[in-house]
Amino acid sequence: MPNQQRMDALKKLAPLDAVQAWLDGDFGMDEEPALCAAIRKESRITLSDDDISDIIFEAMDDDCDAATCLERLAAPR
Repeated sequence: MPNQQRMDALKKLAPLDAVQAWLDGDFGMDEEPALCAAIRKESRITLSDDDISDIIFEAMDDDCDAATCLERLAAPR
């Protein structure tokens, strides 16, 4: 079970910082929903948690930086 204080701290991250934390692996097991919540603070991003995860993993495969990954998340679908 994730630590609630840690989850709250991740939710408070700016969207770009949340993407960077994900790319860096700077989160624990089951903390992805908190990162997704932080990423959704970017008003252009309305994706589900699963879609956010998929796009981030694709960006990792493409060796994208956080800013590029955030733009991919915000791109119209």
